[in-house]
Amino acid sequence: MKLSWKNWIKQTTSALHEWMQRESHSFAELAELIRHHPDTVQSERTWLGLTYRFYSLTLNDMALKMETKVTRTGSEHILLLSLHTPRGKGAVYRCYDETCNLDDTIVTPPLSEQTAPI
Repeated sequence: MKLSWKNWIKQTTSALHEWMQRESHSFAELAELIRHHPDTVQSERTWLGLTYRFYSLTLNDMALKMETKVTRTGSEHILLLSLHTPRGKGAVYRCYDETCNLDDTIVTPPLSEQTAPI
């Protein structure tokens, strides 16, 4: 019985620690992080004359993915951006969803440590 209480207290402490370290970021900020992070994997495909870029970034156990369409001027239009954590609820931005906005903020695990210059 004593061991199960210790495990429960340890799990609760860990969950509280993670909860207190959470940060708020907008989808636009996450898009910039994905674009400029040195560990981001990027691929590009062209179908029927339209070019799409696919980005993937893993920080600790957090997975960030982004899909963009390249415009004729060379800028990118974000089609999809998703963030998934192993213990948390995923967050997804979809350009066609009228309830989504790139300025919407979401709660994330700490990103400051991963984005700081080494």
